[in-house]
Amino acid sequence: MANKSTGSTPITGALITGGGGFLGSHLAERYLRAGHPVIVVDNFCTGMRSNVEFLNQLAKEKATAFLAIEANVIEDWSTWSREIPKATLSKISHVFHFASPASPPLYQELAFDTLWVNTKGLERALAFADDLAARVIFASTSEIYGDPLITPQPESFWGNVNSFGYRSCYDEAKRFGESLIFTHNWKKKTHHGLVRIFNTYGPRMNPSDGRVIINFLTQALRSEPLTLYGDGSQTRSFCYVTDLVEGITRYAETKLIEPVNLGNDREFSLLELVEVIQTIFAPKKLELVHQALPHDDPRQRRPDLTTARTLLNAWAPQVQLKEGLIKMRAWLEADGLDSNKPKGDK
Repeated sequence: MANKSTGSTPITGALITGGGGFLGSHLAERYLRAGHPVIVVDNFCTGMRSNVEFLNQLAKEKATAFLAIEANVIEDWSTWSREIPKATLSKISHVFHFASPASPPLYQELAFDTLWVNTKGLERALAFADDLAARVIFASTSEIYGDPLITPQPESFWGNVNSFGYRSCYDEAKRFGESLIFTHNWKKKTHHGLVRIFNTYGPRMNPSDGRVIINFLTQALRSEPLTLYGDGSQTRSFCYVTDLVEGITRYAETKLIEPVNLGNDREFSLLELVEVIQTIFAPKKLELVHQALPHDDPRQRRPDLTTARTLLNAWAPQVQLKEGLIKMRAWLEADGLDSNKPKGDK
């Protein structure tokens, strides 16, 4: 099944599930700014309506076709796809299946939704795309590697994942999604693809998301102690959202069907991240509070980007961590999102 062809599949229009979420809204922004029609579908269980309001205003400014549909993509797509004008539908070349809770607190709270959106929801996305002769791009994750036995993690590493634990609803659903993509392409001779996304941060992330960077920034803005789980020796690699979106769009326009890692290969311990946050907020003299490490929390996370650099026109992340954190802080302060908000931003 290996297909190293990087032949072109140009974008003419995009349907993005989870388009009200963090990554989905940035992807939608990228295509709206390029003048392509965009449809976003979201039930706002974790996404923010303010993200869709931003996209709607941008579409008006750019005079670009934009449609936002509130729906659960686990359910029958025919109940809402009829809302799409035929002229817009005919331009959809790509379906990005990005609908899924992505942070441990949220995907554990919404465990069944997480299981089904990455399996049933993906199956519906594939069927919808096949009817249009469109290409699906599935948002897979670095979590398919589990607690890795090697670092950095290449795409060839099969993973070290606990299938019977509190994180399995996310990890194993994404792994099943990858298998579904592989099997669909194999049996139906299609060319759908997937990207394995590593830790990403930036504006428009839900302040109640629960991931480490948004937690630290909101705590810092409120002059609260920074909550660190474990001793902080565990590592992550943080990619700024615009860098990630650049990688996704490059992948989408190829004919690749195998997974490709996307992220930043500069590895930081969480203690190093704390130090950067404390430097940015130096006048506040932020304290540190330790809590127990969550079950099955991976000790290392760093992508091997050899494949991305080779096959995606020398793609590489550009934004340094401190620079990205300062940008994210400015967004939080400007939009007044430094206080807790309920999920869905109702």
